[in-house]
Amino acid sequence: MKITGFLDYEVILANRSQPVHFALRFEAPHQGGQRARPAAFCIVLDRSGSMEGPPLMKAKQAALLAVRNLRPEDHFSLISFDDEAIVQIPSQPATQREAFARSIQAIESRGATNLTAGWMLGRDELKKAAEGVSRRLLLLSDGLLNRGIVDPAAVRQVAVDGLEKQQVRTSCLGFGAKYNEDLLTVLAQATGGQFYDADSPEKFPAIFEAELDGLQKITVQNLRVRLRKLDFCESLQPLGTYPEVQRSEGWTEFSLGDLISDEQRIACFTLNVLPLPWLEGKPVVSLEGERLLEVEVLYDEISETEISSHTYNQVVRIQATQNPNEVRQKTEVIPWVAMQLAGKVMDDVTRRMDGGNWVDALTALQSVIDSLKAYGANAPVGEAIQQLEAMQRRIQAGDWSLRERKLSKYRSHSYRRMSSKEFWSGSEPAPGFKQPPPPPPIPPTSSGPPPPPPIA
Repeated sequence: MKITGFLDYEVILANRSQPVHFALRFEAPHQGGQRARPAAFCIVLDRSGSMEGPPLMKAKQAALLAVRNLRPEDHFSLISFDDEAIVQIPSQPATQREAFARSIQAIESRGATNLTAGWMLGRDELKKAAEGVSRRLLLLSDGLLNRGIVDPAAVRQVAVDGLEKQQVRTSCLGFGAKYNEDLLTVLAQATGGQFYDADSPEKFPAIFEAELDGLQKITVQNLRVRLRKLDFCESLQPLGTYPEVQRSEGWTEFSLGDLISDEQRIACFTLNVLPLPWLEGKPVVSLEGERLLEVEVLYDEISETEISSHTYNQVVRIQATQNPNEVRQKTEVIPWVAMQLAGKVMDDVTRRMDGGNWVDALTALQSVIDSLKAYGANAPVGEAIQQLEAMQRRIQAGDWSLRERKLSKYRSHSYRRMSSKEFWSGSEPAPGFKQPPPPPPIPPTSSGPPPPPPIA
């Protein structure tokens, strides 16, 4: 895997404190052939009464599509839940596809939403997979917790335990206007999974397919970033939403999960820089730059034949100047920071709007817009500002509905995760850091002679 670390400001003015941003770019290797290990995939499907009709029909079609794309060595299981949870298909090699299809087609809607029971049965099925197999649980829900364990903090802890003890990563698909977007985003973020918002059941098949495709193409596992403040770093905060652990000797560890073939992932951090001393036209401490941060990245790389462990180390330095014209930016980093700052303030705005503080919400948005404009007139921050100004206009127009709240949480999650490969389920155009879809195949050309030129 290729790893590069950048500061948005490589040279800053001396003798003054200011925030800068550090970005790590991860570029996962390409998977060209058969992967070394099978995968275990479990679908946990809400079949409560509100899913009746097209939503459940499309969910079943999506599950059938996933079954068709499984490899014989993969393991598959399916859980349905309403008031209670049922194992529709126990975990087993994906060799009985016709039997899987019959079980899927037999699912009918009924009852309430015992989401936690469904998740726990899915976890138990994934536990049956052999040691070292990648395990993914895709949870689809259109409702709120109203049966079984209903405390969101308790549900989150159940999912975190599943990651720590059984290496189960949970991706979540929220459908409609009633699902709990706070819970689903927390479950995905806490376990390194993905979160999707679907405003239409027609999106289910593409989401299911993207999840399975990603599981089958993992090339980097257990990506962890460890950071330690050095001499001139007063504080650091992640712009993403990663599980965080304080380790000995001042290290903070952030877990970024897994990467798939050719994925690019960006992680940004805000650093508050102490004043860099400068005396008689020269830096006081170091000519090569002052030490800000020590970085250690740990991960496992999966090739066609083996799994190997790797470590990356970097000491981040920053230089000072007394001449404002010598302040230097790293243009490549600025749009990454801008989008992640946009995602972070969207979460803040959602919390303020929940409390009815729309004036504070507008103030928070304007503050980030102003900070992005401070990069300069030619800085590549237009996309982030456009998103934030659109959010401002919606709030000013009184257009803050339950549906808009869900979209805000979805945008925030995607911007802060910043994965080039994560499937974009939104109806609006995908953000710029997403790779465009491949072009349609070129139709075969005729083997006969070329057509005559047009008559002028």
